[in-house]
Amino acid sequence: MNRCRANRLTAILIVIFFLIPVMAGAADVVNPAFKSDATQSLKERFSLCDEFLDVKWVDRTKLIGLLRADVYRNGKIESRSLIVHLEKPGSKAFNARGNGIFYEISEQEYNDAGYEQFLRGANYSFKHHNVFMTVTKGKRSERYPQEPLPFEAFVSHRLEFPDRSFSRFTRTVCVAYPDNRKAFVIEAKKPFAKGALDEGTKKAYDTVAKYARERCADISTNETECSLNNLKDSYALNINADSRDDYIFVLSNNKGDKAKNRRYMMISAGGGYSVRDITGCLGFERFFYGYSDGKGFHPGSCSK
Repeated sequence: MNRCRANRLTAILIVIFFLIPVMAGAADVVNPAFKSDATQSLKERFSLCDEFLDVKWVDRTKLIGLLRADVYRNGKIESRSLIVHLEKPGSKAFNARGNGIFYEISEQEYNDAGYEQFLRGANYSFKHHNVFMTVTKGKRSERYPQEPLPFEAFVSHRLEFPDRSFSRFTRTVCVAYPDNRKAFVIEAKKPFAKGALDEGTKKAYDTVAKYARERCADISTNETECSLNNLKDSYALNINADSRDDYIFVLSNNKGDKAKNRRYMMISAGGGYSVRDITGCLGFERFFYGYSDGKGFHPGSCSK
């Protein structure tokens, strides 16, 4: 009997030992790619950013850097070695590139002491809508595939193509430009994407739904055709530095392949929110991006 109790107690202790770290990890995301020494002035200038990626800039003129990051995919963590390539905010190249700022390299290349020298001052060319980047210097030429991060699959295809992110979409993640005057916003929180919502998050969802319903007339004259199904994928970020979450959400008329979709930015104002149509900035389809100049957030191609 005593031996059975001892075995049972040992089993319980083993479960607790392994379960607590897992629970703690689920509650908080720690990514070695997050900058641990971000200055207070950087945090204050870009207060909408919860984290900054720790990019090692190797060519500041061409906005080329290196990054080693953990990527969350299907509950697992995968390591990535990446080239970071930014464009000048507001430029045609910025709008054409979208959120495709990462290119995958090997771990060996990342750790090679001479690799930074190869990248510095090299020529960079792109093909197939920036899907491939070719780096050429002297007689050496290397081609790299774009690594879409974060990756947000269509709802109907998430089992085949699971989401990938730096923070499980629990943080607003940014890349500060080398001069720290602007920050590229690469990932935003998705507070409603999880299953059961706590009381505070449910209240926030109901607020977004209220303002979304008020824009249903933009989608259809028939209110019953206005779908709020996409609200669970809404983004939350503090756009106007007032310590309140602002939101970006999508409405659809729910007509399958012929669906009409519009995207909106909902910004806190006084005791409520103002809502602005930004469909032309990001469109309906996947992939969020934009930049902050320290004064405001400029979504997608509305970046001038």
